[in-house]
Amino acid sequence: MTAKNTKKLTILHSNDLHGDFLAEHIDEKLIGGVSLLSGYINDVRKKEKNVVYAIAGDMFRGSIIDSEYQGLSTIEIMNMLSPDIVTIGNHETDYGIGQLLFLEKCAKFPIVNANLHIRTNNARLFKPCRILKIDGMKILFIGILTEEVISQTKNDGMIGSLIDVEDAAKAIAKICNMYNSIDIDFTVLLTHWI
Repeated sequence: MTAKNTKKLTILHSNDLHGDFLAEHIDEKLIGGVSLLSGYINDVRKKEKNVVYAIAGDMFRGSIIDSEYQGLSTIEIMNMLSPDIVTIGNHETDYGIGQLLFLEKCAKFPIVNANLHIRTNNARLFKPCRILKIDGMKILFIGILTEEVISQTKNDGMIGSLIDVEDAAKAIAKICNMYNSIDIDFTVLLTHWI
């Protein structure tokens, strides 16, 4: 491939925001916070041509505001950040599967997960993956939860009795086989590892 045919792709990633969007003063510097994160993401999106902002779980649970509104305040803030693709982590289930499915409907961004499903009929709770088309490139994003993450979510009575997790490797293999005939340029696994 010559330099003329080369394309640049920038993937911005965050995880473990835990509904904590306020900046802190550390050593007289302002650190963190959603406004600084938003400014950084917007700056990169302006300067670079092909930018994807991905979140790999744990948007929820950690701040008083997030707990009070059971993730709704966080989803509204995340809608303003406009991630291109998101997967879930163990704390997305802290308010219950029903609340998580409600919050997904409030999200203005796609949430993917390939291996969380209903035990009785094996129906998935989320779309397993998404192909983003950027500057002629096809990028397959697959969302995965691991067994370790699921073991942390046992506070929801539905998980383990009604909701189950498929082996991550098997779920990934099924999706890759399904999209084998499509010319995918990159496959990105969005995973959450506690």
